[in-house]
Amino acid sequence: MYPRNPQATLWLFAYQNLTVETHVSIVRELLAWPNLHHHVKASDANIDRARSKVASAYLQEKEEDVGSVLLMVDSDNAWKCGDLSVIAKQALEMNAVVGGIYPKRAFGTGMAFRPAQYSVGEYLLGGEDILIPADFVGTGFVAIPRVVLEAIGETLPDVAGGFKPFFMPFVIQRDFGTEYPTDDAAFCKRAIDAGFNVYASTFPTLTHKGEYEYRAVDAEVHPPLDRQVTLTISARPRLVYEDQPHLAIVAQ
Repeated sequence: MYPRNPQATLWLFAYQNLTVETHVSIVRELLAWPNLHHHVKASDANIDRARSKVASAYLQEKEEDVGSVLLMVDSDNAWKCGDLSVIAKQALEMNAVVGGIYPKRAFGTGMAFRPAQYSVGEYLLGGEDILIPADFVGTGFVAIPRVVLEAIGETLPDVAGGFKPFFMPFVIQRDFGTEYPTDDAAFCKRAIDAGFNVYASTFPTLTHKGEYEYRAVDAEVHPPLDRQVTLTISARPRLVYEDQPHLAIVAQ
């Protein structure tokens, strides 16, 4: 069993601005987690290159100095104190990539992960310690064990700049067609091909801040109270590129 707060390294990816919510989340986490090493990756708009450089730099350090798990968060995600340590512990215990489930930055566009086709069921987000098998998870809030990076790194070349392209997108042949994936989907496919599992954790309570232009009429709109939601994953045929397990979110 791993301790509640295992030694780990956290990298914050901040291309432009750091939201106040993310800053507060990190400060709270650092105060509660004394053996968490914190770094910032900024000024690199190529996100797959930035993540690849960070993963490579982490592997170049001794495990006793930086811990056995790499954590990545984006500058527009926020979470409750303790959520990071939960996915770190889950990743180490399962020897797998584990990410939190957070919404995309637009209304009605779903969550930033793809459940595995057999992950059918209802899942309560925020508080329940359940892992959903996934094709990929968003790397804006993710825990990656060192052994996973070491295994993937053995299959990759060194590129100019002295790093390995862990997150470089590449064409993937899936059962629903040929896909050009995002950096997180490409990385998770490499992890799966290396023999590791990928999971989405229902425990964290995450937010993803985007931009919204408020109008006068919005002053009369009262937002609903924050509450837990149930994530329902139902199966449906994957006949064309857009088909995938359907995600439905129902407020409690």
